[in-house]
Amino acid sequence: MPIIQLSEPTYQIGVFGSGSVSPEQYQMAYDVGAAIAKSGHVVISGGLTGAMEASSKGAAEAGGLVIGVMPGTDFEEGNPFSSVKILTGMRYARNAINGLSCHGAIVVSGSCGAYEEARRVWEGRGPVAVIKGSSSPTGAAETMIRLQEETGMAYPEDKLKPYKIIVANSAEEAVASVIKQIEQRYLKK
Repeated sequence: MPIIQLSEPTYQIGVFGSGSVSPEQYQMAYDVGAAIAKSGHVVISGGLTGAMEASSKGAAEAGGLVIGVMPGTDFEEGNPFSSVKILTGMRYARNAINGLSCHGAIVVSGSCGAYEEARRVWEGRGPVAVIKGSSSPTGAAETMIRLQEETGMAYPEDKLKPYKIIVANSAEEAVASVIKQIEQRYLKK
């Protein structure tokens, strides 16, 4: 397995998605994880199956660092691709930790958990990219795109916020866009 040098600065990029995915969604999440690792950054995921496993595997096979924020209290839990496992014992409440631990995030497929995790990043902490066509019409990715098109925001709010999600057509576009936005937002002096 190749060893990728972490970039300077190093960003923690969340990959959020469903625990059950199609082969196409699995490949898309794998490609996202690999692209993050090849860019020298760290993957944060929920550490379980589906899109979480795929992005972790992609990053690990590219020699990257993967942090799995686990819902339980057992190191045996989850997929084998996390370099580091954070055991929370918090079940779904761990979604807040996932979202708050990221400079930016990418949503591949997803349901309510991915939607919640991405919201923690979206609310002014960092950019969120959603890969178009990566979920069902009612899944997190497509819901966020639809809401932004219809209301101007990916999440329902009382008043408009300036934050917009990035709608990407590929894993590479999503990763490059998130990194560019992180650099513009976090490195301005």
